[in-house]
Amino acid sequence: MSLSTVPTEIRGRVEALGPEHALAPGTLERVEQFFSLRLAWGRVHNLSGPEALAQPWSVDFLDVLALHRLFEPRLPLVDVGSGSGVPGLIFKILRPEVQITLVEPSAKRVAFLRHAARTLALTGLTVERGRWPRVESQRIQVVSRATFPVADWPRAAAVSPFVETLYRYLALERPEFDAEEFERADVLDYDGPSGAHRRLERWQRRTAPAKHDAEKGSS
Repeated sequence: MSLSTVPTEIRGRVEALGPEHALAPGTLERVEQFFSLRLAWGRVHNLSGPEALAQPWSVDFLDVLALHRLFEPRLPLVDVGSGSGVPGLIFKILRPEVQITLVEPSAKRVAFLRHAARTLALTGLTVERGRWPRVESQRIQVVSRATFPVADWPRAAAVSPFVETLYRYLALERPEFDAEEFERADVLDYDGPSGAHRRLERWQRRTAPAKHDAEKGSS
């Protein structure tokens, strides 16, 4: 894990995860390979912002690492508006056992995500060109980092009765989310780029989708 391109601060946070969240050997090397692929494509296509391309470990990886720490591994994960692969594709590198679907409307970003998935030999990862909401037939977890305004994302996620868990990223703007069917299960506060305060919340549905809803979704 002692890669020269990984900032010392990032290496320290990885090493401090402890046995429960420890990354498998070679994980950071694969993340570095992904960032190299994205940088090469980013010279031609508009995949991500200039700050993320220039400082991917500080801008993107810390958000993915937060999801890694807060993630509840019972259900598949859908990354809504995956963009250049954050957090979903990088999270797949960290947690290869999780079934993940990346949903992205941009054709060029979908092409990049599929190319990266093939190059990195990521299995259990589906890349779909589309928008949210999508037709579901099983209970899922959903995350979206930048597609929706933070005030709108929880309710947009909860549109589907099959969403059991939702994650939302927050910075300085931290609007409340009040919904009878969801309760906040966990919160992680952490420092992002340049010491900026970040937060990740996990919200859990209080009751599972009704049986008739599941039958309707699978018909």
